[in-house]
Amino acid sequence: MKKKLFIKSLLVSILCFATTSCIDIFDGFLFDNEEDEDPQKYVDQYFTKEQQDIANTAKNVSYLTEEEKKVIFFCNLARLDGRAFSDGLLDMRESTDIYEKSLVEMLDTTKDLPMLIPNEQLCKAAAYHAEDIGSKGIFQHNSSDGTKTFDRLKRYYKGNAMGENISGGYDKAIYIVCDLLIDQGIPTYGHRLNILSPKYTRIGTAIRKHTVYNYCCVQDFSDAAGDKK
Repeated sequence: MKKKLFIKSLLVSILCFATTSCIDIFDGFLFDNEEDEDPQKYVDQYFTKEQQDIANTAKNVSYLTEEEKKVIFFCNLARLDGRAFSDGLLDMRESTDIYEKSLVEMLDTTKDLPMLIPNEQLCKAAAYHAEDIGSKGIFQHNSSDGTKTFDRLKRYYKGNAMGENISGGYDKAIYIVCDLLIDQGIPTYGHRLNILSPKYTRIGTAIRKHTVYNYCCVQDFSDAAGDKK
């Protein structure tokens, strides 16, 4: 997307990756014109229709909103061709910011990862947690009743590898995904690694209202092992 990103509004992101939880509070970013610009025209410039069809794994599911489907779509575009995603939707190749530079470098070597397939049970897990933390104005991976993250996830889907991303402040898929990929202030790049991990092939996502941050988005990741359990 031929534009520059600029500081706009407060955003909070939180990560659960393996057994580590990190919290980062930083400024978000929007397009130069400060309007919600449709990124599809940039997607069309950098990805073929065939590539878009491959990435659009949530197209026909009935249990996700259109914006939630787009969260999965943009994650998959980054996994399918990271360089095209970087050049088309980030335009950060000349950035001197260490997080942005590292993302460009990582995306340049990201190609043809397995697509993330929406799983209804993981989507239910994500929706439960988004509604739980959103309605109570909290921001954490453990449930408000104290249930541990992976105990909660296992109630819905018994995968072998599992991870979770949470972002707050945006209800638009492109901002949610780009924010988590840049991972500003997170030295481990854990949100980014969740999105780009080849071990994950299943995803659940949910965008809900949040009483403090306006919106939150939960992404739950796993492998295909839970499909058989």
